[in-house]
Amino acid sequence: MKTKSTTAELLMVAPWLLAILYVASIWNQLPANMPIHYDASGNVNGWESKNVVGGAGLLLAVLLYLLFRYLPNLDPRGRLQSANYQKLRFVMMLFLAAILVTIFYLAIHQESSKSLLRPELALISLLIAAIGNYLTSIKPNFFVGIRTPWTLSSDAVWRKTHQLGGRLMVAGGLVGAVLALIVPMPYTVWAVVGIILIASLIPVVYSYVYFQREKNHQFN
Repeated sequence: MKTKSTTAELLMVAPWLLAILYVASIWNQLPANMPIHYDASGNVNGWESKNVVGGAGLLLAVLLYLLFRYLPNLDPRGRLQSANYQKLRFVMMLFLAAILVTIFYLAIHQESSKSLLRPELALISLLIAAIGNYLTSIKPNFFVGIRTPWTLSSDAVWRKTHQLGGRLMVAGGLVGAVLALIVPMPYTVWAVVGIILIASLIPVVYSYVYFQREKNHQFN
C-alpha cells in the first residue's frame, strides 16, 4: 500500500480514534444509563445503558469506515475515487465523531436533559452544510449525491441539480445550526427539520423540471 494512501486512511479514522479515547477517559464518570431519545420539546423519553451506547458507537465507527472506504469499488462508473470524495469521507467521519463526543460530554456535564438536543441539532445541521459544500462538484455515480431518476439519466441534470442542491444544503445547514441555538423549545426541532427538508426537496423537484426542459429542448 502506498504511503500516501496509508496516511489518508489514518486521517479518516483519526476523529473516531480521538472520540473513542475521550469516551474511554471519562467512562467511569458516566451515569449507568444515558438518554438516547427525546420528544420535540427536548424531554428525555428513552434511556439506554452506557455499555450499549458505547458499543453502538464503536460498531458505528467501524461500519462507517468500511462503508465509505469500499463504496467506490462498487461504483460501476468508478467516479468515487476523486479527492472530492475523500474530503467528503473525512467531513462525515469528523462530524459524526463530534456528535458522539457531544452525547457523552453532556451526559456528564449538563444537568438539564434538554441541553443535549440543541448542540446535536446544530452539529447535524453543520454536517448537512459540509456535505453540501462537496456535493456541488461531485461526479455522477450510483451511491453518493442527489440520486433521482432524472439526475441518473443525464449528466447535465446531475451537474445542475448538484450545483443548486449543494448551495441550498450549505445555506440550509448554516441557518439550521443558528436556529438550533436560538429558537425556543418546543419549536427548535420543527424549525431545523423544516429548513433541512426544504433544502433537500427543492433539488429533487428541480431535477425533474430541468430534465423535462432538457428533453423538450432536444425535441424542438
